[in-house]
Amino acid sequence: MLKTIDPGFYFPVLPDGAIDADKYPARIHLAWETAANPAAGSKGTLRRVTYELGSIGEDEQMTRTYPWSARPSTLTCFLTDAEWDLDQVDRIGDVDSLSLKRAWFHTNADGDVLDHLDLQLDFIPVIHVPNTINGAEHFGQSSLMKAAQLIDDLGAAETDSQRASATTGSPIIGLSGARLPIDRKSGQPLPVQVELGMVWPLGDSGQLTTVDTSTQLAELRSYVDTLRERLSVVTRLPASVLGTMDVSQAPSGYAIQLSFGPLDAMVRSMRLARSEVSAAAEDGVALVPDGRAIAARTAAAGVSRVRFLPAHRPGRHPRLRERESYRTSCE
Repeated sequence: MLKTIDPGFYFPVLPDGAIDADKYPARIHLAWETAANPAAGSKGTLRRVTYELGSIGEDEQMTRTYPWSARPSTLTCFLTDAEWDLDQVDRIGDVDSLSLKRAWFHTNADGDVLDHLDLQLDFIPVIHVPNTINGAEHFGQSSLMKAAQLIDDLGAAETDSQRASATTGSPIIGLSGARLPIDRKSGQPLPVQVELGMVWPLGDSGQLTTVDTSTQLAELRSYVDTLRERLSVVTRLPASVLGTMDVSQAPSGYAIQLSFGPLDAMVRSMRLARSEVSAAAEDGVALVPDGRAIAARTAAAGVSRVRFLPAHRPGRHPRLRERESYRTSCE
């Protein structure tokens, strides 16, 4: 059974100075917080599920032959499922440095305590699917990373435009030589407010001056439109997708279709990072991080079979199921 987990809960332990996208880390964490429930009397907790590859024995000489390999292996995967009270967690440190002395451990359906439980696997059963092909980084790259600065600039420009529109709609007014109403008690002029139908009597030398900010507002709106055009280019999203295009102004339907070219290329590149998992899912198998794919089958006699396939890489072979000759079976 496969479970999908939010990537924000995924914390791989990458070796210092050896970040290699082609090599899966030997220790990963899945961690998340649980909010406190005062009505039920429960505190907020932090739960961390750890998968780690390690030696089978303490002397590092003990080996084990797994059904899917003819070679003995000295590695196995250990599972730890621990939970801490949030008030006992050091928030300065990272997830990997949490002390197990203050934690309590969960149990599985068989009643085994999940504290370095030997799963009898020579791989970590977690599949990391990045958003993009992770060439130089383990996590890949966010789709918004290239446009982050533009999005920030666009938000600031929209804020400035809103402020400028306020001064344009209600301009600053200066009066000179006007006979203003006087407060009878203090003898001082009353505050003047601009209202509909307001009339101010001016003397012979009276003058009314307003601050016109409409020119600055027009420049800001033009700047916002420029940022939106740049955003469309950087993110490879056409104006018709962003909703900023007047379809009636398009020269033809072919022109609209051609504008989707960069978007189609981006979608195809993003699907490359998922094609391996998608092709395996269509074939009824699940990938494992060490370059294999595993499928649990049930024979006619009810015997469970396990099949492994070589890892699929974009450009090498388009479908895992088309490489039937590469399969090896073990019962």
